[in-house]
Amino acid sequence: MGRIPATLIFILLFSSTLQITLCENVFLNSKEASQVFIRAKRANSFLEELKPGNLERECIEEICDHEEAREVFEKPDKTKAFWGSYLACKGTSLLRVKDNIKTLRGCIDASGECSVGNGVNYNGTIFTTSSGKTCQYWSSNFPHRITEFNTSLDDTLYENYCRNPDKTPEGPWCFTRDPTVRREQCIVPKCGEPWVPPKVSATVDGKAKYTKKDCLANNGLDYTGDLSVTMNGKKCLPWTSPKALALSKGKHFIPEIKLVTNHCRNPDGDMEGPWCYVDQHGNTTVDYCDLEMCDDPIDNYEEAAGGRERTTLSGPRQSFFSPRSFGSGELVCGERPMFEKISKKDGREQELIDSYQGSRIVKGIDAEVASAPWQVMLYKKSPQELLCGASLISDEWILTAAHCILYPPWNKNFTINDILVRLGKHNRAKFEKGTEKIVAIDEIIVHPKYNWKENLNRDIALLHMRRPIAFTDEIHPVCLPTKQVAKTLMFAGYKGRVTGWGNLYETWSSSPKSLPTVLQQIHLPIVEQDICRDSTSIRITDNMFCAGFKPEEQKTGDACEGDSGGPFVMKSPDDNRWYQIGIVSWGEGCDRDGKYGFYTHLFRMRRWMKKVIDKTGGDDDD
Repeated sequence: MGRIPATLIFILLFSSTLQITLCENVFLNSKEASQVFIRAKRANSFLEELKPGNLERECIEEICDHEEAREVFEKPDKTKAFWGSYLACKGTSLLRVKDNIKTLRGCIDASGECSVGNGVNYNGTIFTTSSGKTCQYWSSNFPHRITEFNTSLDDTLYENYCRNPDKTPEGPWCFTRDPTVRREQCIVPKCGEPWVPPKVSATVDGKAKYTKKDCLANNGLDYTGDLSVTMNGKKCLPWTSPKALALSKGKHFIPEIKLVTNHCRNPDGDMEGPWCYVDQHGNTTVDYCDLEMCDDPIDNYEEAAGGRERTTLSGPRQSFFSPRSFGSGELVCGERPMFEKISKKDGREQELIDSYQGSRIVKGIDAEVASAPWQVMLYKKSPQELLCGASLISDEWILTAAHCILYPPWNKNFTINDILVRLGKHNRAKFEKGTEKIVAIDEIIVHPKYNWKENLNRDIALLHMRRPIAFTDEIHPVCLPTKQVAKTLMFAGYKGRVTGWGNLYETWSSSPKSLPTVLQQIHLPIVEQDICRDSTSIRITDNMFCAGFKPEEQKTGDACEGDSGGPFVMKSPDDNRWYQIGIVSWGEGCDRDGKYGFYTHLFRMRRWMKKVIDKTGGDDDD
């Protein structure tokens, strides 16, 4: 082999040494490396290089891909919104001829106001279904609990507008405000097609909604018909039968009302209307007849001079219920052992008293220990979790909302074997040894006229404990309102106290972050009934009242999911006792402007409670 010239070897060695000397590091620094992956924008002209893309040319006249669309919009959120519409408008497959380009441009320019394909792109404001039902708010769990997906993670699911989040082939839909119909399709405009709005029944005037034609005035006291079957299909017993006479003994019946054979009547002025005695499972009890009552507001009390009534209560407290069936506690109710009994006020009760002179609780504060000794937690056995709030009214009876027990849209139909009651609690999750008592129940009584299908009218249930509970500093009953108390306290602007362990804010699901550690409380003013009715499309009855802050008051707070069934209480300055005026019932979301929490009007339920607990009657004038 020939030898390599020395000169060539020298040149090669010198070049290698020079290269190593000049290249101190064979790796690029991070800044330089990142430049390698920067895309050079495609440009057909100098002007296109100076502006962020050309939507018309890139994606309308031609077919573009997602990366090219991203170059046009540059921002991920805008790209996502456009790409959803582009796919829905068949932008990636539509043949680019003159008519198709025009259709595609119109479809995209509609910005979601019309539907393409399965309507995933639809972003319009229609909120009624094909049959005319109003849509439920996406952020609400009333009347239907939304479990299919987390609506809070999808920013297109706002208000109660029709959408298609699960890509249903039939197109946009919504959950309905009808408890009996969970979801229903909507009829929305289709891009490129004539829009014919669906025929929807005429909107009912607000006042007309509350105008009843075929109803009985004055609680049906004047009813003289021959109806003798109850709303539950039970045949009425004759008023002169031995069983009826035995239960009528001691009742204060109105002499002018004639009890004819077994016809429905209202001899004791029950606010629920005509009733009768029936046989049920071998026992004799009362049941109401299927007759519609006219509205009869009870919170419009005025003196002859036009002022509000304020009568000082005097003399010993009288029992309304029979201790034999109600148990003890009625005579000592409403006086908290750690406060009124030792002449002490809690830190915020003066706010309530001051309001008379002139909520899960959203934006509430921690309640003081034993400041609500009547607060009860309804606890589900399996899975073990907080079910609802409730209140202690005697050493044997618990009061709660009917929808905590029975509400088919949420698959609720609990029995005595499903629920425990926990009393004396302050901490939500921890077992409080030495103060807390856990008791089983042996009877559930839901109001026979409870209306879960429409508006939760008469949302009330009674639970009987298997054994009487001993009162302590942390366990003590609340008083039930008399007629005089209702006349004294139930005025717009007067504040009540709501307590509970429910959500601290409106959320898709309960999580440790949204749940309080200890019992929460908030003070909320009662609102005028007309304003309550104007705030919602749901029909409000006189068995309800609402409370909360008006938008112009620039204050906020509300009861929330988990607080249901709990008490709305007020303190009477006349006898220094706490009275439960309402039961937390329902609301449209939590703490929304212009929306209020609704409560069962407890005084109106008092006579029914007496009937089912005592199986006797009594006057409401004490």
